[in-house]
Amino acid sequence: MSRPEHLRAQEGAFVGDERAAADTGGGSLRRLRLGATARDRVADVLRDEIMGGRLGPGARVDLDETAARLGTSRTPVREACLTLQFEGLVRVAPRSGVSVIGLRQRDVEDNFALIAMLSGAAAAWAAERVSESHLAEIRRLAGDVRSAVETGGDLRTANFLFHRAVNRASDSVRLIALIRQTGRIIPWSFFDLVPEQVGCALREHDDIVDALAARNGARARRVSEEHVLSAGRLLVTRVFGAGPAGAATGPAAGSAG
Repeated sequence: MSRPEHLRAQEGAFVGDERAAADTGGGSLRRLRLGATARDRVADVLRDEIMGGRLGPGARVDLDETAARLGTSRTPVREACLTLQFEGLVRVAPRSGVSVIGLRQRDVEDNFALIAMLSGAAAAWAAERVSESHLAEIRRLAGDVRSAVETGGDLRTANFLFHRAVNRASDSVRLIALIRQTGRIIPWSFFDLVPEQVGCALREHDDIVDALAARNGARARRVSEEHVLSAGRLLVTRVFGAGPAGAATGPAAGSAG
């Protein structure tokens, strides 16, 4: 669903990564992370495809095909693959090209645990620092998420705006920066992968708002952390099944469907 340009800087499914939704199906690069280079934007798209399972372990990343698909030149794609190699997501070899390593179950669990700790800290500080006007805005945005679910509206943007408002209420520039950086490891397509999370998210958003309104930092931290961790558990089950952590080498190609 199209959105006004000023709303295209998304922050991931739960936290503050300033990204736009990856819409690569039409052959153009639509991920418009604010201030990002072409390399960073390509890396964002490929990262999301790997995280969401659309590029599974062993898949090859063809530089020319990817450049054409994303509407950019070959150089940013090559540089993006070097970035992803540093993150452990791909392997770049001089002769064999770029191949996807993927993620183990434990990697995904660790990713969500890190995000949970950061979002919990943001909620705890927000409970102590949020102004009445900002709290009213957070409450309104929680209602917008519910409305989007009930009417089939733009859930991703509504969810993004809610979590961004909670994060900003922490009044911590450093924490928000860490959340933005870490939030890239959650697939933007999360709700497509795990639609059953939607109902849980509505109840958990209400719990977060109630904790903020009560100025209860400990409770705000607890419910925010559980909000992210429960989502991570659902994603792990959907992508890896119920096997032990570390047993799988990464999402299977096509598992996002």
